[in-house]
Parts: sequence; C-alpha cells; structure tokens
Amino acid sequence: MNKKLTVTLIALMMVLTACSPTAGEQGPAGEQGPAGAQGPAGEVSQAAIDAAVEAALAEEEAEVGGTLVIYSGRKESLVADIIAEFAATSGVEVEVRYAKSAALAGTLELEGAISPADVFFSQDPVSLGVVAKAGLFDRLPGDVLDNVPSWAVDSNGYWVGTSGRSRSLVIDTRDVTDAELPGDIYGLADEKFRNRLGLAPTNSSFIAMIACMIESDGEEKVLEWLTAINGLGYGEYPKNSPQVAAAAAGELDIGMINHYYTLRVVAEDGTAPIKNVYLDGGCGAMVMPAGAGILSSSQNKPAAMAFIEFLHSTGVQETFTNTVYEFPLVEGIQPNALLPDIDSLNSPSNLNWSALALWQEKAVELIAQAGF
Repeated sequence: MNKKLTVTLIALMMVLTACSPTAGEQGPAGEQGPAGAQGPAGEVSQAAIDAAVEAALAEEEAEVGGTLVIYSGRKESLVADIIAEFAATSGVEVEVRYAKSAALAGTLELEGAISPADVFFSQDPVSLGVVAKAGLFDRLPGDVLDNVPSWAVDSNGYWVGTSGRSRSLVIDTRDVTDAELPGDIYGLADEKFRNRLGLAPTNSSFIAMIACMIESDGEEKVLEWLTAINGLGYGEYPKNSPQVAAAAAGELDIGMINHYYTLRVVAEDGTAPIKNVYLDGGCGAMVMPAGAGILSSSQNKPAAMAFIEFLHSTGVQETFTNTVYEFPLVEGIQPNALLPDIDSLNSPSNLNWSALALWQEKAVELIAQAGF
C-alpha cells in the first residue's frame, strides 16, 4: 500500500481514538438505571487529521537494508565503483542490470507494476521522462529535488539529476580546424565533411539530441538532416568512446559525443591530439542531466531513497567530476579543472524534458527511416 495512504489511515485512527470519551475511574457497581439518550457523534477536523499525518510522517524511516535492484543505463565502467561503494557502506545487497537507457525505459514500460527494479539510473533525461510518462515513478521528496538546479529536475518531481553532461564534437586537431566547424549541429550536413563524420545512432544521448531537435525544429527538418548525414559516408560506432579512440588514432576527424569521453582520454594523456568543441547553440550544444528515479512498484523504497541520496553526497559528486569528468550538480562541489564553465555553454534554455520524452519513439523512427 502507498506509504502516504497507509500513514493517513493510521493517523485517522489515532485521531478518532483521541476524540473518543475517556473513561474515568471505575466505581462500585450500582443498580443499573435506564439507558440514557445517545449523545451527538464527535467531529474530526481536517486540521486534526493533517496534524496527525504530519506527525506520523515525521517518524523515523524504515531501516535501510535488504536487496536493491538497479536498472542502470549508465555504463558499468563509469558507475560500478560508485554502486559498489554504496553497497559496502550501507550494507544493502545490490543487483544491477546494465543496458542502454532507452532500452531499459522500454523494458520498464513492458514490465509495469511487476518490474523487479527499485531504481532506474539513466544516462539521459529523455529515457527518464518515458518512464515518468508511463506513471511508473514515485514522486521524490522536495529536499532531494532541491539538492540540484531546477533544470536538472523533472517538473513533476518524478526523477532528479545526479550529474551533468554536454553534447559536443570530438575533433582530431591534426586534421580539423576550429574555423571550418559550424556553429550548430545542422552545419555538419555539408559536403566538406564527407567521410569525416562519426556518430553512434543507437546511443541514448544521441537519441535524446534528436528528440530535442524534433521538439525545436520539427520532424521534416530533422529527417532531412539525418538523411544528409547518412549520405556523407559517416562512420557508425556502437557508442561514444570508440569515436574518441578513433579520433586520437587519426581514423576519424569529427565525432558527435558527450563531452566527458574526450576529457577522460586527455586526463590520461595530455599529448593526445584531440579536443572537445562545444557548439554555439541548438540541441547539439545541450547540457542534460543523468538522473535517477524510484519505481512505484519498488519492494525496497528505503534503500532506493538511500541510494539516490548517496548519489548526491559530496564524495560521489567529486567522483563524478574528477573521475568521470562530468559536471557536479550539488552546490559547493568544485568542478574538475578540465571542465569548461557550465555557464559558458550554450545549451537551449528551458528545455522541457517531459516534452522531449514524447519524441523519443519518433526520434528512433526517424533515425531508422534515414537509413542508420
């Protein structure tokens, strides 16, 4: 049963009990007299019910323990150590299912109320939005949502950001100059980039970018762009990191990626002939949160909440920025020196993640229609 409903029923019983007449001390038995008239029923005010509910909700939360099932669209290489640390420090046994965020969102839709998952930890907000749209998340408490900026939170409170990631281009600095690059993603559909482009069409962040483009510019323009890119002899990759490796090896001029993959290579080898280029605007420059939500069907909500709070802890936020090279979202955490100032990036303002979630299926359809 829903915790709020359970607490309300308990609180109502508490209030009704409190309103019942209090028996005095029992005196000696006397002769039984005639029955008196029944008095009026007592009334329970809404204020009394509300006060009892708040008091019950304020009671200590259930002890964290048991088994926690996480569906993670975040790559194992990026978050396995963080999840292992949570298990070690909390005593919770953790089971993780790793897959692409978009695929996991689809799985959760199919599983519905019988899903074994407690937490969906997603690479992108669009996949989170798909699960929220299906009505499969619990709303998160305000104090958890307030840990991060408003742009990194679901407007209805169903999921919360855990770190920030920007779309960017990775370029081979030996073969590409800043001057020849376009200001937005549409400019890549140019003959001068024939056989020089790479992308990962099944990557959740690429799909999220396409969903953003559909929301901003319409299906026709996006399909035209995808078809043009396909006609330029693009290089197809299964994910982002191989694009960065190919650029560093001189096999790819320009890749469409999330920013942190390049920074991880540069941090290990400062002489690597690659760098990120952040576009001047549009969906190719969008900054999006990775994030997490708790499934309404979760069988271990105390541990699920503890895990999300753990992701906002100082240590984990520092890991995100200093090991994964993402933007920390919790105030007071110093971003890694390799990161640009997040305020200098030209992400579209007021992105509606819920609206983008509505376009995910269409984005996948257009990518396939364009021949990818």
